[in-house]
Amino acid sequence: MAVHQLIPSFVAGDATGQAALHLQLLLRRMGHFAELYAGEVGSGLESLAQPVSALRPAPEDLVLYHHGIASPLSGHLMHLPCRRGLVFHNISPARFYAGTPLAEALTSGRAQLAAMAPFVEVAIGVSDFNSAELRTAGYHNVHTVPLFIEPERFAESQADPAMRRRLEGPGPTVLSVSRVAPHKRFEDLLALHAQLVRLRPEARLLLVGGYEPGSRYFKSLRRTADGLPGVHFLGRLNHAELVAAYRSAQVFVSMSEHEGFGVPLIEAMAAELPVLAFGAAAVPETLGGAGIAFDEKRFAFLAELVMEMSESPDLRRRLLKGQARRLAHFSAENSQQALEKALGEAPPPRARPHRSPRKPKRPRVAIVVQRYGQVTGGAERHAQQLAEHLAPHWELTLLTTCAKNHLSWENVFPPGPDRVDGLQVLRFPVTRTRNIRPFNALSNTVFNRPNERLREEHWVAEQGPLSPGLLAHLEKARDAYDGFLFFTYLYAPTVWGVPMVADRALLVPTAHDEPPIRFGVYSDVFERPRALMCNTPEEISLIQRLYPNHARARVVGVGVDRPSAAPQRFREKHGVHRPYLLYVGRLEPGKGIPELLSHYRVLRQRYADAPDLVLAGEAHMELSGEGVRYVGRIDEQDKHDALAGALAVVVPSRFESLSLLTLEAFAQSTPVLVNGHSEVLVGQVERSGAGQAYKDLDSFITGLREVGNQRGPMGRKGLAYAKKYSWAKVVAAYQEEMDRILEEKRR
Repeated sequence: MAVHQLIPSFVAGDATGQAALHLQLLLRRMGHFAELYAGEVGSGLESLAQPVSALRPAPEDLVLYHHGIASPLSGHLMHLPCRRGLVFHNISPARFYAGTPLAEALTSGRAQLAAMAPFVEVAIGVSDFNSAELRTAGYHNVHTVPLFIEPERFAESQADPAMRRRLEGPGPTVLSVSRVAPHKRFEDLLALHAQLVRLRPEARLLLVGGYEPGSRYFKSLRRTADGLPGVHFLGRLNHAELVAAYRSAQVFVSMSEHEGFGVPLIEAMAAELPVLAFGAAAVPETLGGAGIAFDEKRFAFLAELVMEMSESPDLRRRLLKGQARRLAHFSAENSQQALEKALGEAPPPRARPHRSPRKPKRPRVAIVVQRYGQVTGGAERHAQQLAEHLAPHWELTLLTTCAKNHLSWENVFPPGPDRVDGLQVLRFPVTRTRNIRPFNALSNTVFNRPNERLREEHWVAEQGPLSPGLLAHLEKARDAYDGFLFFTYLYAPTVWGVPMVADRALLVPTAHDEPPIRFGVYSDVFERPRALMCNTPEEISLIQRLYPNHARARVVGVGVDRPSAAPQRFREKHGVHRPYLLYVGRLEPGKGIPELLSHYRVLRQRYADAPDLVLAGEAHMELSGEGVRYVGRIDEQDKHDALAGALAVVVPSRFESLSLLTLEAFAQSTPVLVNGHSEVLVGQVERSGAGQAYKDLDSFITGLREVGNQRGPMGRKGLAYAKKYSWAKVVAAYQEEMDRILEEKRR
C-alpha cells in the first residue's frame, strides 16, 4: 500500500513539514511509496509537496493527516475513499491566548480533533504526552512514534563560520530556540536574564525563532528587552546559522509551558549544549532524565544554576554524557520500529487472491536508470552495455522514465512497455520538467554549505527526474523481482527508490567528487544497498572518505569491446582530412567543454599545424571556432572508426567515475589527454601509461605534444590495459552479488 501524508502547510521552517519529511524517509525505508500533499505549499517547494487536489488514493492506501488547528483538511480526510490515519503534534491550551482570535481557534481545534476519531483507523502521537491526549479525545488505535534527530547535522563542522564570529563574546551565553508565542513564555526568559546580568553584567541571551514584529506579544517583549543589556532577537536562521547559535552558547534554556515534544531540546543535545528546561507537558518525557528539568520558576536560583552549568567543567561533562545517552533514543531506527508497529497494528486492507509465482529459471532483475535508449555516453550508456551483457543470464526489465533530455526531463518516449535492442523496457512519465537556470541558482544556495534535510531533499526533487509512477511500481511489483540494480547515485529515482528495496538492491554509484555527494540525503544510497558496484579504486576511496559506514564495495568496472575499425571510413563520411583530437559524449558545460574550447582556441592561435578538434555527441551549448568540427551524434561503428583514427582522445571533464571513452580509446590503441583535476582519470592514465593529464593551458599544450610524439608506444600500452577489462569478469561479479541476494532470500 502507498502511505501518503496530508499537511495543512508545507513551508520552509515549519516543524510539522520537517516531521512529515522525516516520516516520509522512514516510510520509504519500510518499502512504501510515499508522497506529501499540502493545503499550502511554500514558494519553490512544489517539487516536494503536491496540492491536496492532486491526492487520488486507492482504497487500500493509507493517508496520514498531520492535524492542524481548525484546518479544513480534517473534513477532506474524512471523505477520502481510503484508509485514514492521523499524526498529532500538539495543540496549545487556549488559556495562553486569552483575548486573542487564536483562543477560539484552539478551542475549536480540540473539538475538531475529537470529531475525527470515529473516522480514523490509526492515530500517532509524537510523544506519549500527545498519545494520551489522543486517547482522551476518543481515539483507540493509538501509537507513539517519536521524532528523530540526525546528530551529524549539528556537528561543529556544520556551523556557519560568519555567524560564529558574529556571536563571539563574553558569557555566560544562554540560548533559546522557538517560535515566539505566548505559551513559550519568552517573558520568563527575560526575567531569568535580568537575574543573570546581576551576577554577570556581560551575560547574553540569544533568542532564535520566527516572530511577527507587529504582534502585541512581541512588542511587549521588545519593550522589556530594551531595558536589559545583552538581549539579541536573532529571528529565524538558516540551518548553518542555527548550528552556529547552538555551538556559541553555554546553556540552552526552555521556559515553555506546553511542549508536545520539544525538538530544540534534542537539537541542543546533538550540538553538545547542556539543557535546562521547565518540566511541563512532554518535556520530562523528551529529556528522559538527561539535562536538568525544573518545576518552579525561581529566577534568582535558576540564574545561579546557569552560572554553575556554564563554569563547572565537571557538571558540564556529566550533563553532556547523560544527554549523549538520551540522544541515542531519538534515532531513525527507533522511530522506524515504532512506526512499523503502528502500521502493523492498523486494520489490514482487504486480502487479495494470491497466486504463487512460477519459479524462474533465471533471476528476475530490474535495472533502474533515469534514461534509457538513444543516450550518448555517461552512466546511461554504461547501464545499456551492462544490460546487454547480463541479458543472457538474467530475466531483465529496464525501469526508466519517458525522458530523453537530462536537462529538462521532457517526456519524449510513450509510457508503458517498450523494447530497446531486444530488451524489455518499462517507461514511466516524468511529472515535472526542469528549467535549468532556476535549478542552477538553487544549487548555488545549497552547494558547499551545511543544510537541513528539507533543503537537500528539495534539491534532489528539483534535480529529478520526478516519476511517482516508477516509485509506485517499486512498491507494488517489488515481489515480481528477485533483485534490483540501480544507476547512478545522483538522481531522484535512486535516492528515493533504493531505500524501498534496499534488502535486494545493488548500486552502481558512478560517484565522483562533486558538491551534492556531500549531502546527508545520500547516506541511504551509499549505506543501505547490499553492495556498491564501483568502477575504480579512486571511487571507493571517495565513498569511504565521505561515507565510512557505506555498504560493502568492490571494484567491478566495465568490459571493453574492441570491434574492428576503419579510420578512413570516418574521415570520408565526415570530411575530416587533417589530424584531429576527438571528444565523444555530452557537449555541455558540466563536461568541461567550455574550458576545452578555450584551450584549443589558444592552441590554434599559437600553432598553425595544430590538429582539428572533432566533437561528437548531443550538444547543449554553442560550438564554434576555427578548426572545431562538430559532427553531431554518431553511431557505434562511427565512434570506433573515429577513435581509431584520432591523434588522441581528449576527456575534459573534472567529474568522472570511470570514463568509458578513455577505455574505448585504449581499445583502439589511441592514447588520451585527460583533465588532471579528476583523480579517476589521472589514476587511469598512471596505471595504463597511455596518456597525459593537464590542469591548465600550458600543461594542455605540453601534454598534447607528448601524446603526439609517443602515440604508437602509448597506444600499445593502452590496448594492453583495455584487455584487462573483460566483460566475462564483469558479468561474473554481478552474478556473484545477485546470487548472494538470492541465497539470503531463500533462507
